[in-house]
Amino acid sequence: METVLDLLEELVQATPLAVGHEVLKVSKQVRLALPALLYFAQELETTQQVASAALGEEAVGLIGWAWQRRTLLGKQPQHLLAGLNPTWHEPAERLLEAWQRAARASSVVENWHSILRPHLAVHRSLSAGLLAVLAVWHNHRVAPRGVHEGLSPLQRSGTAKADHDWLVALGYPPQLARQPQTVFTDKERLIA
Repeated sequence: METVLDLLEELVQATPLAVGHEVLKVSKQVRLALPALLYFAQELETTQQVASAALGEEAVGLIGWAWQRRTLLGKQPQHLLAGLNPTWHEPAERLLEAWQRAARASSVVENWHSILRPHLAVHRSLSAGLLAVLAVWHNHRVAPRGVHEGLSPLQRSGTAKADHDWLVALGYPPQLARQPQTVFTDKERLIA
């Protein structure tokens, strides 16, 4: 989180003044929320350290491996505990309960992961420039269905009033950006 905050502060220096103020606001909000942002991790860290002291790093690693494959091994902690050494049950049970309560992801993270996953599957890397292009595409993409049908993220945020093509936002002439694409969708053009 500290790295993210440092990057946000660097970004403030590199952006135009109007955008810089918005980035500064985000940085300030994250910095103020930081003490409580990772509060759940304190309990989790303590539980993991106690389990490591009682069982050893390798045993905790094995329990973590089983936890990650719980859909195959049994979703309930009792199913996982049944397959472990009986002397491990007490610390392992506390560890599994702590992992069960921990927040694992947010819908925002899952959304970005679903957008980035196809690109990373093909190219195995993501440059800063391509990430910026992907962000422009995503922010101009109009939702075809659902609660936000007909609106782009920029329109929902109030930043943009009218819909315009993401290629126009990148500086391409409107007539080139609006030509019908018969072979690729916008996302496929971006990924290719």
